[in-house]
Amino acid sequence: MNVPFKAVPFKARMMQRVAYPPRGNALASLKLPRWIHHSRLCALPSPVRFARTSKRFALRSPKERVVIGGRKPRAISRQDARHSAAMSRYLDILRLRPFRLFWLGFTFSIHGDQLTKVAFVWFVYEQTQSAEAVGLLMVCFTGPIILGGFLAGWALDRFDRRAILILDNLLRAAAIGAIPVLHLMDALALWHIYAAAAIYGLLLMIPLAGTPALIPALVPADRIATANALEMLGYTLGGVAGPALGGAIIAAVGAPAAVALDAASYLFFAWCLWRMGKIAGAPPPASPAARRTGGFGAAAQLLFGHPVLGATTLMYLAWNIGGGIIAVALPILAAETLKGGPELYGVLVAIEAAGQMASTLIVGALAAGGWLGRRICLIQATSGLALLALALSGQHVALVGLAQFAYGVCAAPMTIWAQTLRMAIVPAEMRGRAFALMRMLMQSGRPIGGALGGLLLSAIGPAAAMLLAAALAGVPGVAGLSVPALRKAEIRKIGRG
Repeated sequence: MNVPFKAVPFKARMMQRVAYPPRGNALASLKLPRWIHHSRLCALPSPVRFARTSKRFALRSPKERVVIGGRKPRAISRQDARHSAAMSRYLDILRLRPFRLFWLGFTFSIHGDQLTKVAFVWFVYEQTQSAEAVGLLMVCFTGPIILGGFLAGWALDRFDRRAILILDNLLRAAAIGAIPVLHLMDALALWHIYAAAAIYGLLLMIPLAGTPALIPALVPADRIATANALEMLGYTLGGVAGPALGGAIIAAVGAPAAVALDAASYLFFAWCLWRMGKIAGAPPPASPAARRTGGFGAAAQLLFGHPVLGATTLMYLAWNIGGGIIAVALPILAAETLKGGPELYGVLVAIEAAGQMASTLIVGALAAGGWLGRRICLIQATSGLALLALALSGQHVALVGLAQFAYGVCAAPMTIWAQTLRMAIVPAEMRGRAFALMRMLMQSGRPIGGALGGLLLSAIGPAAAMLLAAALAGVPGVAGLSVPALRKAEIRKIGRG
């Protein structure tokens, strides 16, 4: 079929008029049209590539290089090729509109969450000067997940997961948005902060379980590991910018007014979820699979009957207890030991998140595979060493920041690798309840650690409390190596249950 030349798309013209370079290195045999020398984009099939040289282009193939004009181009190294392939994993997923909308709303919401946590912690400590009061706030933030986890898991497997997440964001926007309103009315009391934190904790399991339950429906199966990395990247981006931004805003306008941005982030996430449109979720309750696995009994049987799920859940429970102690100790460390203010506290939290972001970018760009279970154990043991360094840093701000960064570097791969293994094990129709149950058990370590930290800091001081946190974080990682199924766990051997 003869089509007028100008009607053919640019890339199609290139595919028709340009041939692969022959062995003879003859420029004429390539049949290059004159306009190719001045084009801004030369899209050719592999292995032919164009590299920009000054204002012109050079044609290069694995066997030969034909210089069209100008200086000789720099050869693409294997490292550059690997970097390009790694970044393409992220770009391929972000081209999917539903996942892109979900990730943008989710990431902006995490920024607001981190800002609110910094604002609430600093407000309570500023008002009370009490470690016990900060510990109680940590309990309010995460304690209600036990009740909320059961409700979230049941709802996520029975109703549209997207609709549940929209409702969750609207409710949290109302709860958090009430704080700056009460502050403007000069009616804000300390119990309002605790109540807002408790509502946040009650609804916390909806995004914690809903996100991993929804991701497999948004991306291809071979991109799940990269999608998990992008989820973790959203947490880390919020963890870097949120606390630092929160510290600056708190210093400028006060903690209660700062959380208005978090309320806006929830509304933005709800809008993104609405714009996604309906997506495929778990099987409806009327399906045979849903009837057979309608309660939490089947999810609990799977969790405690599978050695990989059971071992990682217990390991992360202990790790979160240590993290709860650190969450209470860090503002006191910043204020009393390091003689800083909310800005320093926000920077220390942001440094940890920066470490998470660095390791997330590296892990997510790699193909999923290898001994993931063994890596999980080793990286958790290393996180204990990072907390040990934090406890021994004394009044050296640089050493404290370095230890925080190392702790963050260890935290992100743990989540990515474990979630990839869990998605390969848990059936699709059970993911809402299974992830709610697992994350409910793991996140319960935070309020336990927060309450324990509030008691220990008054009795033995921050350094000794952080030594205990280091043991709780690192020792379970070493113990996990004694579980054969976990030590040998890899994606290709697990399959889908």
